[in-house]
Amino acid sequence: MLVRTTCLVIALTATLAGCRKQDDKKALPPATGSGAPPLPVLPTVTKPSTTTSAVTSDRKSTGTLMPHSEVAVVARTNGVIVAMNVDVGARVKKGQVLFRVDERTAALHLAQARTQLAAAQQQLKSTQVEYNRTKLLFDQQAASSQQWDQIVAQVDAAKVGVAQAQNGVAVAAKAVDDATAHAPIDGVVVSRPVTLGDYVTDGPATQVLVVQDQATLDLKFRLPERALAAVKTGDAINVALPALSLSRKATISIVAPMVDPRTRTIELTAVLDNRDGALRPGLMADVAFEGAVRASNP
Repeated sequence: MLVRTTCLVIALTATLAGCRKQDDKKALPPATGSGAPPLPVLPTVTKPSTTTSAVTSDRKSTGTLMPHSEVAVVARTNGVIVAMNVDVGARVKKGQVLFRVDERTAALHLAQARTQLAAAQQQLKSTQVEYNRTKLLFDQQAASSQQWDQIVAQVDAAKVGVAQAQNGVAVAAKAVDDATAHAPIDGVVVSRPVTLGDYVTDGPATQVLVVQDQATLDLKFRLPERALAAVKTGDAINVALPALSLSRKATISIVAPMVDPRTRTIELTAVLDNRDGALRPGLMADVAFEGAVRASNP
C-alpha cells in the first residue's frame, strides 16, 4: 500500500511539472515573426565633417614656468665650511664668493711646493754654472767626452726637476683656490642643503648651493601632435598666470624635434622676461595662441 501511494505521488508531481513547462512556453513571446517584441531603437551615428572653422583646443594649453638655467654649486675640496656668505633667496652675481672651505692644509702644501720649486731652481742654476765651465774646457780639449756627457745629463735632469716643482706649485695653488666657491652665473640662491661648520667632500661632491637664473623663465607646455601642422617657432602666445593675476605676451622659441610616443603630444617652449622678478619658477600658466586656426582634417 505504501509503495502504491509513493508511485502515485511521483506520477502526480511529474504531471504538474510538465503542465508548468507548457504554461511557461505559452507565456514566452516568439523571438521573430508575428507577435515578436519590437527591436530597441539605436541612436543614429553621423559621419563627422572633414572640415570646420572652429578654434580647437590645439590652440590652448597649460604649462609650467621653469628657470632658464640652474647650477648646483658643489664642494671642490674636502674640509669644513668656515664661511657662508649667502642664504636662500639671495641674489648673486657671477664670480661672487659664495662660501669658503678651511684652506689651512692646502695653504701649507702650497708653501711646501714653492720651497721645493726654489730648491729645484737653485739646483738648475748650480748645474748651469758647472755646464758652462765644462763646455769651456771641452772646447779647449781639456775635458773628456765622458765629462761633457755627464754635465749635459745633469743639466737636463735639473730642468726636469724645475718642471716637476712648478707642477707641484700649480696643483697646490689649485687646491687653495678650490677652497673658495664663486657664483657660476647671475641668479638667485634657491637651495642650501648644508650650513656653516658642515664637513664637505669632493668625492662624491657635496652639493652646497643651488643657483637659478630667473631673469628669464622658460614656459614649457604641450599640444596634441596634430598641432604640428599649424604651430611653429615665432608664433605669438598670450600667457595668463592665475596665481598672480598677471598676463604676459611671448613667442614660441623651441618646438621639440620629436613627439612623445606615450602621450602623442609635442613639447613647446617660450621664453618670458622676468627682470622685474614678478614671476617664480613652478608657477602654472594658461597658454592661448593669438588668432584662430582651422582644425586640421582628422
